[in-house]
Amino acid sequence: MKLEVHERLALLTLLPNEGDYAALKTIRRAREMISFTPGEMEFYEIKSVTGPDGRPQTQWSSAKAAEAVKDCPVDEYTMNVIRDKLADLNKRKKLTEQYMSVYDKFVIAYQ
Repeated sequence: MKLEVHERLALLTLLPNEGDYAALKTIRRAREMISFTPGEMEFYEIKSVTGPDGRPQTQWSSAKAAEAVKDCPVDEYTMNVIRDKLADLNKRKKLTEQYMSVYDKFVIAYQ
């Protein structure tokens, strides 16, 4: 699946940190595929800064992000985990703008 920088960052926040052994092994592989390599961090000029509210924020070069979109293979288990999380956020009316495009790709386009 073709994922842009902001989508990859959003997905990393959705992946669970807990579960059974098999689930965590699968999620770890997904996290490794979605995460950024040191070369990508440099290319996209990704950095963490303190936002106006005092919380950390991630910034990157929009121009560089438009140049390269990564094709990240996502297995069926991870697809279901992400889709379920997004559907739950939507159901509870907790979906934010950060997740709009991944919601389109993982929930709407998947049906």
